[in-house]
Amino acid sequence: MTVLLVVGVGVVVLGGLVLLLFPDRPGGKIAWQGAEVSSIGAGLPLIVVGIVAIGVASGGVVGGDDDERTSGTGRATGALECPDDLSASVAPERIRDVESGANAQIVVGQAASKTEPFGLRFTDSGKTIGALSARFFPASDVFKIQAIVDSDCHAGKIVSVDQYAGSAEAIPNYRDIRLDFMGRSYVLNLGGDSSDIRLNFFRYVR
Repeated sequence: MTVLLVVGVGVVVLGGLVLLLFPDRPGGKIAWQGAEVSSIGAGLPLIVVGIVAIGVASGGVVGGDDDERTSGTGRATGALECPDDLSASVAPERIRDVESGANAQIVVGQAASKTEPFGLRFTDSGKTIGALSARFFPASDVFKIQAIVDSDCHAGKIVSVDQYAGSAEAIPNYRDIRLDFMGRSYVLNLGGDSSDIRLNFFRYVR
């Protein structure tokens, strides 16, 4: 799409030059999906073609890659701003409630895709404290945290417990991380393989 964007910008510039240098040159007509553009100047149709190319390249109203607009389930992806928003970005069947103290809880079963996004809604004594969405990349043996929020709809804080190089949002398989929700700290450990994805979740004790 980058090449198409460059071409589109170039065509717009060319059209502008033609329109300025040869204003009396006969133009043309462009019709597409019921819309029609015609002009007495030759540069305007070129500008329209360039704008369309830019729109396609940027994934705007003209087009765009499906992967940028939807998840692998065909659902439109949405921002995770509150725990209740999980179903807007993750398929409902891939959302799990996780109570503090969970041990080896299966969150993605054997028959389910291991690589599609999944969501976790964390609770403590039955009360929602936060949520996150994540994806597992088996080839790299890593989990990538897409978004994390607390129950007050504020961005959650991720702190590494096991020290390792790299971003705290990209978590190596079976590695502990610390999550801060509502003034309290918790430890989350995600582990995945070809069979399932499991987790441990408990309060962090200094």
